[in-house]
Amino acid sequence: MSTDNFYKNLQELKDFQDISKKSSFKDIPKDWYIIASDVKNSTQAIKDGKYKEVNILGALTIIAILNLKKEIELPFIFGGDGATIMIPPSLLDDAKQSLLAVQKIAQISYNLELRIGIIPVDEIYKHKKEICVSKFKISHNYSQAMIRGGGRELCDALLKDSDSYHIKDSIQDDFEVNIEGLECRWENILSPKDETISILIRAKEESYYEDILKNLETILGTKQHRNPVNQKNTILSFDSNILEKEISIYTQNKVMKFLLTLKLKFINFIGNVLMNFKIGDWATYKKRVVSTTDTEKFDDMLRMVISSSFEQTKKLENYLEKEYQAKNLTYGLHKSDSSLITCLIFERHGKHIHFVDSSNGGYAMAASNLKEKSLL
Repeated sequence: MSTDNFYKNLQELKDFQDISKKSSFKDIPKDWYIIASDVKNSTQAIKDGKYKEVNILGALTIIAILNLKKEIELPFIFGGDGATIMIPPSLLDDAKQSLLAVQKIAQISYNLELRIGIIPVDEIYKHKKEICVSKFKISHNYSQAMIRGGGRELCDALLKDSDSYHIKDSIQDDFEVNIEGLECRWENILSPKDETISILIRAKEESYYEDILKNLETILGTKQHRNPVNQKNTILSFDSNILEKEISIYTQNKVMKFLLTLKLKFINFIGNVLMNFKIGDWATYKKRVVSTTDTEKFDDMLRMVISSSFEQTKKLENYLEKEYQAKNLTYGLHKSDSSLITCLIFERHGKHIHFVDSSNGGYAMAASNLKEKSLL
């Protein structure tokens, strides 16, 4: 019996704090596979100014897999410098080809190495780990996957310790990867407050996340008040350097890049006119962008991108450090003055997904900060 619709049929969570409850999650079928990707030496790439390219490659991995068969819903997590995606066996062969194609794009377009691997879910269970998933309703057009059980982190360890799970197939000469829908056409979004912060928090006990979320809300306010993306600061870009990041995926020809840059600037000009004059569905376009951001998620750790005042940041750091010293959690964070959006547009006025990270490294730099710490 096909398990293709396993994720599609999951009941949606309505309260984010339910991530602390094991009953909110369902085991992923044994015949599924876990795709993991990350940019090798991403910290150095970010120091070299390629933080936007690193983000794009994480999103590119996801869109290439989601486009294989759009009627199949798949759980995935965007991690800044990579991604985790779970697929049924029916997509395995095409997924391998798509990942190899994205790996090639990473090298040609950005001179970056994208590591990719596929691990059978059954292998996770053989290692006595769990990998469970739930679905949290963000908006009418977007539900976000949540993952728990330690299985995703085990994937990272298996990929680093062995090349057995790396894709060894060769890309077929006639294979064309479908990356339609990936867009990176917004200016960096200045923080509505003093800072934009990427935070990673791993609790010692999964039940403790409920307390963490309550304390974060006390310090930072509700999700609406800590969202780093708002309509006022969400501005379409006419900067050739920003638009070139997306264009480089498709061509390295200088003439074609110039022509495509003009095309995107014209599209953005029309978009600005439609939004500013509130014409048709464009009147609420920015509102839909803000409502479909993935600023808070969970995959064996809490991942958040938030806006914060200097006073709130100090309280946040004091709280996290106190909990860290008490052996309740470990954490990493990265501060900046803005966030950036990488968009997946399936329907211009329908299904949107907007991946958010803080600028100048975001989650990747927060992860480096987290690695420096360990539970005492």
